[in-house]
Amino acid sequence: MSNPFLYVSETDKTEYLTPRVSLNRAVMAKCPTDGIEEGLDGKRFKDLFSPESIVAEMRRVSRYYGVDYSHLPDFLLPKELDKALKSEDVRYRQMAERVTQKFGNRLGLLLLTLKTGLPENRAARSDWDDACWDCWKNLDTVILLGGLASSRLGRRFKEQVQNVFDHAGVKPYNIVLFENGAYLGVMGLGQRMMEDDTTSLIFDMGQTYFKRAVLKKSGGIISAINTLDSLPSRYMKIDFEDEGDKLAFAYDLHNYILNIVSSTYKEASQSAQLSDQILISIANYTHSGILNPIRGGYAKLSLMGENYADLLNEQLSGELRRNIEVRLVHDATATALYFSDVPDSVCITLGTGFGVGFPEIIL
Repeated sequence: MSNPFLYVSETDKTEYLTPRVSLNRAVMAKCPTDGIEEGLDGKRFKDLFSPESIVAEMRRVSRYYGVDYSHLPDFLLPKELDKALKSEDVRYRQMAERVTQKFGNRLGLLLLTLKTGLPENRAARSDWDDACWDCWKNLDTVILLGGLASSRLGRRFKEQVQNVFDHAGVKPYNIVLFENGAYLGVMGLGQRMMEDDTTSLIFDMGQTYFKRAVLKKSGGIISAINTLDSLPSRYMKIDFEDEGDKLAFAYDLHNYILNIVSSTYKEASQSAQLSDQILISIANYTHSGILNPIRGGYAKLSLMGENYADLLNEQLSGELRRNIEVRLVHDATATALYFSDVPDSVCITLGTGFGVGFPEIIL
């Protein structure tokens, strides 16, 4: 059965993932099983499980156990939760166990919602037809990635997901955790899209960081990877009241990207013979060089022209005096490419939001 979330580009006949797949817009209209947590009906997936909701619960619960996190900013607390699970201080362990159990159960309920496809939940997702729900029902393996899926925290979440499915009497997904996945998108692009016996520059343009790497491929495999310092993502503002202000931010973001890519290429080419092809994983539902104009901080780049990759090709070729070809790939798809040997699977990144990618995609 074909994947209903994958479309074929009319431009180059490659497959691409559409925003239709988004789990951030999903709603658990009816909790798929009783006896786990009450009061969840009608809530959005991203409100039930996210770094923000976990941090809020940590701050709420910690005071009952005499744990003080007031000196730490929110973005550090998920890592502190993982540390607390193995703390020698019983107060920290008890606090962490309580929070982890709650959100592990919630993750299990969200996956169970997708697996069971109750009529109420189908009705709450008007852009999904039966084929979409059947896709989630028939998947065998769910690969969990991202900071919230790593280390002891990820293992506890996996245990709770199993418990939720057992409680409901439903056969669970095969849950696979993958730690240290910071450069999986880079590796996925290299494995599936680099020509053999070449050295290429690959970028991962996320909402927070701009990762850079030089990969060498020989004999059909990645034989060397040189990761460069990550740079902060800038000009990520999403909401604008004035279109002129939005366009100005788009130009600033474009120039920032252009400067990073060109300067990195010049630097890396001093020690390696680089391919003229540059691969970029981007936090946007892109295909054939075209950006989705609605979602995320990179969406405003669509104001720069119909095909953003073509614009980069033209300007980078002039700057570098080479015939540069840029390939843009949706970030979760780039990560999923790394797992192309895992059949009937989906990759879900547990980060700022839910990222979804299917390893079966043909690029």
